[in-house]
Amino acid sequence: MEQIIECIVAGGPQHGLVRRQLWDSEYSAMPVLATTDGQICIAAAHRPVGNGNSTPCYILLHPKATGEQFRDLLATLSCRRASAFAPSSGAGRPAASAA
Repeated sequence: MEQIIECIVAGGPQHGLVRRQLWDSEYSAMPVLATTDGQICIAAAHRPVGNGNSTPCYILLHPKATGEQFRDLLATLSCRRASAFAPSSGAGRPAASAA
């Protein structure tokens, strides 16, 4: 069954990028993303549907992400909408959204 998921990139040149995409929940592999620097970001955390969350969300970890960048994004998983995230430090640029 296909559903919309959100993926947030932690670290790297696209830190804070929120990407929404169709995902087949019957597919067993976690989502991944190649960033503009050619690095592969892998799923490191997941917020399932429930408790007021209507969209599953994954944090995709860049190989050069700092602990602070990852912790900041982990905090967004407890928020109702991860797309409201804006980086609090580090990159100094607003979160981008790709559909």
